[in-house]
Amino acid sequence: MPEALRLYAGTQAGMVILRGVGDIWTSMRGSREYQSFFPDQVVDSVWGCRTTPEVVYAGVTQDGLYRTRDQGRHWRRVLEGDIRWVTVDPVEDRVVYAGTEPVMLFRSEDGGDSWEELEGLRALPPEVQHHWWFPYPPHHGHVRHVYIDPDNTDTIYLALEHGGIVRSFDRGGTWEDVSEGIEYPDVHMIVRSPEDPAAFFTATSRGFFRGDPPEAGWQRAEYGMESDYFHDVVMLPGDPPALFLAGGHGSPQYWDRPTGADGRIYRSEDSGRTWRQVGAGLPVTHPGMCWQLARDPYDGDAVIAAFGDVARGHTAGPPGEGDIYRTRDRGDTWERIGQQKRGTQFLGLPAIRVLWAAAEA
Repeated sequence: MPEALRLYAGTQAGMVILRGVGDIWTSMRGSREYQSFFPDQVVDSVWGCRTTPEVVYAGVTQDGLYRTRDQGRHWRRVLEGDIRWVTVDPVEDRVVYAGTEPVMLFRSEDGGDSWEELEGLRALPPEVQHHWWFPYPPHHGHVRHVYIDPDNTDTIYLALEHGGIVRSFDRGGTWEDVSEGIEYPDVHMIVRSPEDPAAFFTATSRGFFRGDPPEAGWQRAEYGMESDYFHDVVMLPGDPPALFLAGGHGSPQYWDRPTGADGRIYRSEDSGRTWRQVGAGLPVTHPGMCWQLARDPYDGDAVIAAFGDVARGHTAGPPGEGDIYRTRDRGDTWERIGQQKRGTQFLGLPAIRVLWAAAEA
């Protein structure tokens, strides 16, 4: 019997949880339509535990961080605030980091029961914090992504939207800015190179960059791409390892055009030196942006891509539409998944902002 997969899709209108067995997908609560947890709220981050997949955290903007210990059946708020990213330590499930708007970082050592602010982040000099802003009111920047080095969990990188990149080598005690070379500091994601532990890649609203190493300055790494707006990037191990990158065209304020975001997915199998668009089964360009790429916990050749017809920086407005696609052959072919059918009509998902794929406990 195929193993069951759970997808936690944070959307512009709450969280939808899908359960898939083979090619059969159902939504939690057994509804004929998609019903969301946190209805009418924006779920802007979601992350789960490595060894206890029934434990998942969800960040709800302007509300707080929630935790489930029973695969999404019940949720409890464990931290108040405008939560914009949550990450579980890659080695120790009980260590959890939560980033907020305005820029602050919190850590829990007991699975979310208690929290401490890592105040060293706000000790960075004024000339660094001057860049921590956002173009929409109240104009506060926020933590968009937290990267923890799996080989040395004392090392933490933060992608700030807007604000650039900062890092710590002592578990958040002290920080330094490593944004040199990024012309516009609207940073969405940062990951380590699959071939060189000193090199990193970062996806921003105006380019994709490689830092080799970051303190030496960032250089563009976009050969083979037609996109100029980038969000998520994920790596599949293998020989060779593959990097997948989500791209769009232009700034989100212009995505009300007929082609929308012109969302695309690219793959590199030479550590980011060259890229090509993938793959069969995906629209050549999608009107929504691919905001999240997730690895399948069962299949090392599988990636799940979540699209949302919404500008990511907007936390208000109509929910738009969402799509989920999956590849099982490292990006060569894709299938649309999670669509429920009523008669001859498919029921659409709300615009997806984040996605977590978990094994069923």
